Amino acid sequence: MMIEEDKEICMFFVDDSNIWIEAQKFAASGNSHMPKLTDRDRDPRLRINIGKLVKTLLGGRLQGTSYLYGSRPPPNDAVWNTFEKYNFRTKIYNRSRGKEKQVDSAMATDLSHTSTKLSTMADFLPEIKEENKRTVFIAITGDQDMVPPITQALDDGFRVELWAWKSGISSEYRKLANEMALLSINYLEHVFREISFTSYRSTRRSGKVDPSCTLVLYDFSGTEVTDLLDAEAIVCNGLDGWGRLSFITPSNILNEFYVEFPGAKNINDMDRLIDDAKTQFGELWKVMSWPQYADRFNEGLPAMVETSNMFAPLEGDGDPKSREIMAKEEPQRTQHSTNAPSATSNVRDPSNPWKLPTGVNQSGNAEASSLNDHTSDTDGWETVTRSNLKSGHHAKQRCPYGIRCGKSGDCGHLHTKEERDLFQALPDQNFKRWKTSKCRHGDRCYLGKRCAYYHTSSEAWCTLCHVEGHSREDCKY
Repeated sequence: MMIEEDKEICMFFVDDSNIWIEAQKFAASGNSHMPKLTDRDRDPRLRINIGKLVKTLLGGRLQGTSYLYGSRPPPNDAVWNTFEKYNFRTKIYNRSRGKEKQVDSAMATDLSHTSTKLSTMADFLPEIKEENKRTVFIAITGDQDMVPPITQALDDGFRVELWAWKSGISSEYRKLANEMALLSINYLEHVFREISFTSYRSTRRSGKVDPSCTLVLYDFSGTEVTDLLDAEAIVCNGLDGWGRLSFITPSNILNEFYVEFPGAKNINDMDRLIDDAKTQFGELWKVMSWPQYADRFNEGLPAMVETSNMFAPLEGDGDPKSREIMAKEEPQRTQHSTNAPSATSNVRDPSNPWKLPTGVNQSGNAEASSLNDHTSDTDGWETVTRSNLKSGHHAKQRCPYGIRCGKSGDCGHLHTKEERDLFQALPDQNFKRWKTSKCRHGDRCYLGKRCAYYHTSSEAWCTLCHVEGHSREDCKY
């Protein structure tokens, strides 16, 4: 048995970005761990188990002074803290214009400085000279900028183990390995299963889902003893073979889940995913689209679901994302336009809120205002063809934000008379927050409809599920 004094000492130099970015690309490309993603070239769910990474690369050897180099944004404090737990000195820098030159410079400097310092000390201290013989530099990077400092370490007599992803390694390292026997090249793909796992849980800080690409698994019919983790594992294992990027958010109700598909291309694609979910999970759960599911809790209310449209942007639309308002059908309104071919031609099918109203071409865009204005000259549904859009495209559509327009009506879209009057009367009001907080004056408020705060639950707008009819505090989600 090898005594501790004879074991090799491994000093780590880790480029954090090289680990995560290339790992996500590898995970999305299809392998024995996960099927290929058809809607993403990177899998953001991929996680590296840092403890297993260190243990695997050490292979029973001792860990010496180790460094991790990272950058912000995004803030990865949890990652940095975990590396510190495993005796890493973390050096984190703010990224400038999307570049990580400080990270590269710091890593290169530490590599060169450490090898030079230890080599110099060995000339004067015999114990350091003996220790250097057992010292191995483990560099996790594929960046070509690290070739000079690694060459320096090799020239100083240190063995260097380079670990990198095949897709992210510079060809210069292969040339260097042919010239320097002390350099060995290893690929992280070979230890992928040992060091990685997939986290299906959504990490969105806002704590809410995107209604436009979310389906709901509810009314679990499995055994009562099935706990949350077992039920969640069933969902995760079922989704694995789909080849689609998906995130899971557990509901407050036991064994109920919201499943998001950020890569959903359009409404028809989302319909297919819902059908697939019914086939995959129909024996254990009922499946429903998010808008249809949310409407169940707001029957009888003039509720509206604001959806963030993750699909392709409209041609001619200057915004990177378009927004769509999906209005809940009100039973008493059987006709929305005097020119409609039938009484229900422009009413959304309540059994499938993803589809456009019957009688409307699928390329059209039906939108409704967030305030009822019977005096407006554009009352009812407005159907606009999405093909060959010109500069007047916005002016033919109602504003998707309605009264909560961040530009107070200066967005170029149509607004109701009531909305325009409020914008004019309250020029300094932040309408994004309209009716999202409760009025502290209650029944004593003298502002009436001009009060920016809600007085009853029917006026409230929930910032979690984007449904009118209850406040954030009373939201079921």
